[in-house]
Order: sequence, then structure tokens, then C-alpha cells
Amino acid sequence: MSIDMLNKRVPRLALLTVAVSFGLSGCFGDDDDDFTISQPTYSVDIQRTEFGIPHITANDYKSLGYGVGYAFAEDNLCSLAHELVVASGESMRYLGDQGNLANDVFYTWYNSPERRAEFLAAQDPETIDAVTGYAAGYSRYLRDTGAANIDPACANAEWVREITTDDLLTVYGKANLRGGLSNFVGAIAAAAPPAQNVVMGSSRMSSAATNPVAESVPEFDMTTINVLNGGSNAYAFGSDVTGTDKGILYGNPHEPWSGVQRFYEFHLTMPGKLDVMGAAQQGQPFINIGFNKDVAWSHTVSTAKRFTLYQLSLVNGDPMKYNYLNSDGMLEQRDIEEVEVTVKLPDGGERVESLYVSHYGPMLNAKALNGQLPGWGDASNVAYTIRDAASENPRALNQWRSMNMATSVEDLKDRMQNILGLGFVNTIATDRYGKALYADISTVPNVTAEKLATCSANAGPALGALIASNLPALNGSTAACEWGNDADSPQAGIFGGSNLPFLIRDDYVLNSNDSYWLSNADKPLTGFSPLLRRELLPLSEDASPLSPRTRMAFTQIFDRLDNTDGLGGTTFNLDNMQEVVYGNRSYGAELVLDDVLDDCQAAPTLPLTGGGTIDATQACTILSNWDRRNNLDSQGAHVFRKFWTNFGFNSYAGFNTPFDKNDPINTPRDLIINDKTRTALGDAINYYNSKNIALDATLADLQFVIDEGTNGEKISMHGGFGGEGIFNVASSSQNDDGTYGPITHGPTYMQAVTFDSKGPVVEALLGYSQASDTTRPYHRDQTRRYSAKDWIRMPFSKTEINNQAVGNAIQLRE
Repeated sequence: MSIDMLNKRVPRLALLTVAVSFGLSGCFGDDDDDFTISQPTYSVDIQRTEFGIPHITANDYKSLGYGVGYAFAEDNLCSLAHELVVASGESMRYLGDQGNLANDVFYTWYNSPERRAEFLAAQDPETIDAVTGYAAGYSRYLRDTGAANIDPACANAEWVREITTDDLLTVYGKANLRGGLSNFVGAIAAAAPPAQNVVMGSSRMSSAATNPVAESVPEFDMTTINVLNGGSNAYAFGSDVTGTDKGILYGNPHEPWSGVQRFYEFHLTMPGKLDVMGAAQQGQPFINIGFNKDVAWSHTVSTAKRFTLYQLSLVNGDPMKYNYLNSDGMLEQRDIEEVEVTVKLPDGGERVESLYVSHYGPMLNAKALNGQLPGWGDASNVAYTIRDAASENPRALNQWRSMNMATSVEDLKDRMQNILGLGFVNTIATDRYGKALYADISTVPNVTAEKLATCSANAGPALGALIASNLPALNGSTAACEWGNDADSPQAGIFGGSNLPFLIRDDYVLNSNDSYWLSNADKPLTGFSPLLRRELLPLSEDASPLSPRTRMAFTQIFDRLDNTDGLGGTTFNLDNMQEVVYGNRSYGAELVLDDVLDDCQAAPTLPLTGGGTIDATQACTILSNWDRRNNLDSQGAHVFRKFWTNFGFNSYAGFNTPFDKNDPINTPRDLIINDKTRTALGDAINYYNSKNIALDATLADLQFVIDEGTNGEKISMHGGFGGEGIFNVASSSQNDDGTYGPITHGPTYMQAVTFDSKGPVVEALLGYSQASDTTRPYHRDQTRRYSAKDWIRMPFSKTEINNQAVGNAIQLRE
């Protein structure tokens, strides 16, 4: 193996001569015997540009993957190494207090050798090559650098090791479950039938009440499924609103700032075959969100449900069997299988636990979802199980590789419909031809509104209660309630592309984590399964109130197209679009603050929770002067945020004008002023007074991230909470001293893309920067650019790459 450091200033002919010389040295002997030149398995060139972005060039997929794996490991090795431990079910063995027994039981079972083999067999040969190369490149960096010399966060850790393709398959398997089973890990691991035949001394207990795994089950949180925490935004503008014949895209997936969902920027070039740039989550060898010379796309998390629960009717006297009326009308008694799972512990120890599986999928401890649900085999003699469509989908990697080569939004849409590999996201895209695409073409259980209604009726009250809680649930005792099949679907039990929503427009589309229904105000999409929506009820109604953030997204477009925003003109271009998306307008304030201030100025003595009052005169003056934005210099934003939090906005209860599906962007509106709203503001003022934080403090004083590589320097962050209707989400918890930070969830890979005659024109930012390794120069450099609202021009052509090149090019051969 070899690494050649090639100075970018050396003429290209000289580099070629050096490479040829190295390739031939040692090949000639003293005789005339034939000789062969050993060809490397991996051969890739990596040139970094400003902010640590690697441009990876190779002639095959193995070598491309090798380059991505190597570059990623330089910046983020500990992050992926940690995820490999969790995904392989070895957190108890290696991570000490961070270990989680329920996770280990579940992922050891789920990522079994058999399942990994099935996943691998479903991949295209090119995909397998890229994954194989990624593992080899990651391992090459670790081997060459040495475990003692990597990121201090995991240097010399027992769990840091070279990896294989098989290891990466565990990461992909776990990532597939984000919209489904991963939200139910605790309930699955804690599921157990009524106590029966407990063997004394065994670590495997059969009673749900005494199941040791149940100790690690957190309270079930629907927001992890329904994308209520944080969120993502994307705009695609067509030629009607760009004033040119080209499209424009803005994308900003709001994701956690650490862990498996961390994005990494890179550029892949296989001359004559592939040229694509953007970002991918760790372990991924292909671009997940990005652009090529013709198309640009982004993703937002979809509201669609990827799973259904099933209620089983147990056989009397045997909680390990359930009744099932098959498609021939014959009544069967099917078995619930007990699967023993061995979890590895420190110092060579092991622990054996059990999971239980029906033909639908793993069994659930229903009481971990809601304490009022019946337990396994109690008086109602039922039990609950779950089927997850994404867990049966091995096509995501193939899907992204195909998307990387799209030539138009029509072509992109066709590639998604044919492969149906996306597990939990919408796609928003534009192209050089001036078209804009919205699509939720992803894996969704084939359950129509009619089936959901029929298969939840006459099976007891629990199914209806689950559906009312937006958990799709079906009667599991009959084949009539199995998922349907579409002729154009590559996977049994999911909707085919013809039954999934998409829209191609010449003006605009958008998504900010609401459903498919309204991606364009003039063209609602209707007639799709309720499983594609956040709210399942009413089953036959596609329309539902838009989140404040989605209403802000629409408002920003309308204000740009009639110049209400004062930016000049009535079209979108890269510059004014960037001003719009970083405007940090508070839709919550635009919706209610006038009403609140009218009341406050008329009656400034406000009540406090627990009794007493407070004079709000000063605070209301400050809020009157506030620019109603969450910019760094905005004064008073924190007071409104606290008011909004105290008010408890999670629906549109408390407004005089109700939701009207014929006016969805402007309704509900007209806040009802009462003791609740007055107390919410009074408590907000009192809170900051008690913390000695000025009511006119700027957001820069309160909201930040930490640069651990520069002795804990604070970098102020603009943006706000999605629930406030801030388009540019930057989420954090509130500290005991009243400040906010560090940011834990928010702006990640932001890209603004259009096209000219030469190719893509792109400015982008990665909110947390390329490197999680605090010793790297790329740890917080882009974060500072975000703070300053200063975008980075992305180098795509050879000339642009040469102009931004940093350091030496690297030739990797192995």
C-alpha cells in the first residue's frame, strides 16, 4: 500500500511521470523473464478544499468508497466507531454507563448474520463495491495513524478497531428503522408473556412485570415518529419564479448535531460516469443530499408512518399462540416464537434474554406505549406486535446511488418510483430546466383508509384509541388485514409509486415536515392513505392545520413574490433566497404578538402562577420594539420564546378563527386573550428577572455552541425553535441560568443551488462543520460562518477545486 502526497502546484505532467515511475520501480530484474505489474485493489485521489471538503476521484466504485471512508475517518472516526458498537448490540460490553441492555438485545437480534446477508444480497454490485471500499478506507486510516494517535475522544479505546463491510451493514440496518422499529426498541425488548415455567436462577424471566429489560424502557414519545421535535425545510423554485430558465433549491435538514445522523460533505468523481457533490450521513458512500450538473435535491423527514401495530387474539390457555383466519377462510393457531438473544458483557461475560416474534414482526409490551393498553394475555386475552415496512427495505443505498446520477427532476422521480428505497423522507428537487419537484416516494405500508377503518372496527376499544393517538393499528387475527400489494411495488406490502404523492411545478414546492397535502398552495394533493399523514383522523380528510413553521415557509414565498419583504424585485435568486431563509422571522410573533401587546398596554399588571402580579410595562415596551426575529442582535426574542413555551402551544386551541382548509396559510388566527395568556407572559417576565437576565438582552448573549477545540469558546447562534414558527430551527434546552445552548439539533447541511451554462452554482454550509474531532482544523470553522450568515461557494469544476485547494493532494493505493 502507499500514500503519495502530491503538491497541487506540481504540473500535471510531472505528477503523471512520478506516478508511472513509482508504478514501475522494482519491476525489472537481471534476466529477460516476463513480468507483471501488480494492480492495486484501491486507487483514489483526494484533494481537500477550504473547510476540509474532500474531492474524491477514482475510476471504480470500490476506490470511491475507499476515499470517502478514509477522509471521513480523518475527521470523525470516533463518531462512527461508537455507532458501530451500538448497532452491533455491544454497548453493554464496551460503553460502560452509556450501555443500554434493551438496545443491545434488540440490535443483536435485528442485525443478525442472516439479516445482514439478506441485505447484502439485495445490493447492486456497484453498491457492494462502494461499501467494501468505505470499510477498507476507514480501516486504512486507522491502521496507518494508530489508535493512540486518533481523536482523543476515543484514542486507544477497546472498541476502536478496523472494520469490515459486515460492520457497516449493522449501521445501515439500524438507520433503516428510524421511522419505525427504532422508536419501539424498549417496548420490544420488554415484551414477555404471562409468567410460566420460570427456571430458577435463569436470567431469562417470563413475566413482563419482572422482565429485567423493562428497567431500561423510557417513556414512549410519539414526537420521535411524528417529527414534532426540530424539523427540516426545503424550497424548490421553478422558472416561473426565478426569472430565468433555471431552477433554484434551498435545503436544510435539521438533525441532531452528534451521532449517527451526522452529515459529512464530499464530492465524488468517476470520470465519464459520476460527478456528484453534497453530503451524506456517516457510513454512507453515496451522496444523500446534494447536486450534480443537472439536478439538485434535499430531503425532509416525512410524516408518513412506516409501520402498523397488530392486535393478536390469543388462543385460550396458551399465550404463545394466536388465532388467525387465513386467506382460504381456515382458522389457524399460529405460534409466537421465543428467540434467545445473547448479549456480550465486559470481561467475557454474557447475558441471555428473550425476544418474541409473530409472523408480523416482534411482539410489544403495550403498556410501555400506554399504561391503559391491555397487557399480554390479561383479561382481554390479546397481545400486540408490530410490522415495519422500512425494516423490510434493503434498497436505500441503491436508491441514493441511482439518485446521484439523475439528469432531471422527471428522471429523479422515475428513479425513486422504480426503486422505492427511501425509508422516511420527502424529496424536494429542482433542475437546470426550471422544474420543481415535491415527492413522498418512500416505503409506506399498503393500508388504505378503508382497510384502516375496517380492520380497527369490532376488535375492542384499544385499536380505536391507538389510531386516535396516531399509531396505526389493525386486527391481526385475519388475513384480510394484511397489508395490500401493488403491481408496481418492488416490495410486498408497500404502496407502489403510482399510489404515492408527488408534484412537479414551474413555480414552487416546499416542505417543512407537514404532510404531502400542501406543498404548493394552488395544488393540494389529495386521495392518499392516512398513513402518509401525521394525524390519522379523520381518515378521509387530507387537509389539516399547518405547523407555524410551514405557515412561515409559505409566507416567506408570498412576501418575496410581491416584494412585501422589501428585498427588491418579485423573483427568487440565490442572494435574496439566502436573505429570506436566514431572516429568522418568528411566525408565532407575527401571529399573536399584536394581540398580546394590545392587552398588555391596556392592562400591564399581569398575574403570576401561584399568586401575585408583575408590572409588564417595561417588557411590553421591549417586545414592541423587538424586530420579531431570532437574529443575533434581536432584543427580546427570549422573552417571547418563554411566553410561547409557557402558553403551551402544541395545537391551535385558543384562537377565535378556526382552521379553514380553504385558507390554510392564514388560519387559525386571532388569539383569545385570557388569564392563561396573561399569566404566560407574566411568568416569562418574572423568570428572566429572577435569573438577572435583561429583558432586552440580545439573542447572541443567550444562544450558542461551544468550540471545544479553542478552550470552550462560545459561538453565538441565530435561529429559533420550530414550534415558534422559526423557519431556521436551532434547538437547545434552557440552562439553569436562563441561557440557551449548546445547540443540539438544528441547521446541518444547508445548500442553495442553481445552474448556469457551465454547471451547478452552489453555496452551502454545514452547521456543525466537517469534523467532530475537536483537534481538527475543521471542527467549528463552518459554524462560525453560519453565525455570520456567510455562505461558502462550493467548488465543483476542476478549476474551482484547484482555486480552493488546501494542502497536498493524496494518492491512496492498496
